[in-house]
Amino acid sequence: MRKNVMLLFLGLALLATQSCKKEEAEIKGCRDKDAENYNASANVDGDCVYARDKFIGTYNGTLSCPGSLALISGQTNFNIDENITGGKNDVNVLITTTTGLVVPVTGTCSGNKLSIDALLKDLKINMFGTDVRVDITAKGEVTLNETTKVMSGNLTLNTKGIEIPLDLTDNCPINATKQ
Repeated sequence: MRKNVMLLFLGLALLATQSCKKEEAEIKGCRDKDAENYNASANVDGDCVYARDKFIGTYNGTLSCPGSLALISGQTNFNIDENITGGKNDVNVLITTTTGLVVPVTGTCSGNKLSIDALLKDLKINMFGTDVRVDITAKGEVTLNETTKVMSGNLTLNTKGIEIPLDLTDNCPINATKQ
């Protein structure tokens, strides 16, 4: 009898402590640390916004190389899309100038900045009516003004000839508006 009373008492004590536990309030939010709207307090998944999201789209503007690569300067389209093989803030950037230069690079977005650091091997560029094979190193950073949708910054291009000695470097300002 004494055992039964003791078991009943323990059972009631356990039930009382379980019923007194406070339920955790649901906090919906982004739980991905790579997102701009990461919420450390969230315990229920919500929508996430990544820096790359604001850059994705088509931009029209100029790539203005003032020095040795001036021949590639001109009206330029920058097509930016999600890079599915990279990180959540990586993008593909296809730079196409009216002078015939097509440069596919990848970049990484952070806040309102897009950084490019790419080595492109064995590209053909047209120089004075002749296709020349080159390796191109592209490095730079652009900033996006979210209000005006204008992307501006600099891209340093370095070309090295594969078949002929050609070593050209230029610092090329970029100014383009999202369409």
